[in-house]
Amino acid sequence: MNIVTFPDHKSDDTKGAAENVIAQHSDLLDTMMPFHVLANRDGQILHAGPSFHKLMPDEKVVGASLFDLLTVKRPAGLAVVADILVHQKEKLSINLTALPGHNLKGVAAGLGQGHVLIDISLGAGVMDVVSKCNLKNKDFSPADPTVEMIYMIEVQSFVYQQHKNQSHKLQGARVHAEEQAFTDALTGLANRRALENHMARLLRRTKGNGFALMQIDLDFFKAVNDTHGHAAGDFVLQQTARTLQKQMRATDLVARIGGDEFVIIMSEFGNEAALEAVANRIIEQVRIPIPFEGVECQIGASIGATVVESGAERTPDAILSDADRALYASKAKGRGMFHLDRDL
Repeated sequence: MNIVTFPDHKSDDTKGAAENVIAQHSDLLDTMMPFHVLANRDGQILHAGPSFHKLMPDEKVVGASLFDLLTVKRPAGLAVVADILVHQKEKLSINLTALPGHNLKGVAAGLGQGHVLIDISLGAGVMDVVSKCNLKNKDFSPADPTVEMIYMIEVQSFVYQQHKNQSHKLQGARVHAEEQAFTDALTGLANRRALENHMARLLRRTKGNGFALMQIDLDFFKAVNDTHGHAAGDFVLQQTARTLQKQMRATDLVARIGGDEFVIIMSEFGNEAALEAVANRIIEQVRIPIPFEGVECQIGASIGATVVESGAERTPDAILSDADRALYASKAKGRGMFHLDRDL
């Protein structure tokens, strides 16, 4: 990955920071980072390197929405430029719409005024991308060792590598399909299908102490959508998903099963008092205001829970129904409350 240092663009002229970079350093960017893309705070692409254009020859890149052309797979849930800037200087796993099944790498840097520069590399599947996009030496940075690596591969090794890459491509497509089938696209959490499969596995266990299931419904979420728009609502859902994940252990499952409905499964929860303590901690964390584009979005959480004893003969649908009944009882007490269903 190439490293370029830009001057401070905090001038008060009519051009923004990114526009100044394009005007003064576009040739430098195109030479040192030919696979880069530069977008403003709204996600509109202002400039892209010549090799980035070659990765998607049928697309009009400049002027398009960044998120129409690429998806950040990891970290999950990055759906606006502000999210990417939170993770600038970290390694990103990126998929391009024009290259399905290819996991590319990237790194982002903020340019001020909410603009973002993302530099992309081709990752482990470089040979397949080179072949598919007809890339040449001039399409890489002069300092990129990829060109030398390609020249070092003998004909027999190249044929073998092509075969191996094809196998990896099929495997990657299968993994990608499985991830999509069990992942909520907006938040990166498990979806309802993954939740039901996880419950089925826990119910088949012959040992253990059972598990607890908490169903969470966001209070005042509709007001956020109605007042600040769906972009704010989506951002609140993504931030709430991160909050829930931070509060839980790696062994717990956090899922989004509907608009503003979340479910948590704790395979080892201790006792009812410990479960209630976790629920109250979640309620306190969720009610912390979430800043979005100059406004604070205030929501809350109502929680209903049920405990499934080891060896219990209950179906996933019945367990979810019990938790939903507990959630209804929680809301009947008032918003921001917890209720445990004890009718086992």
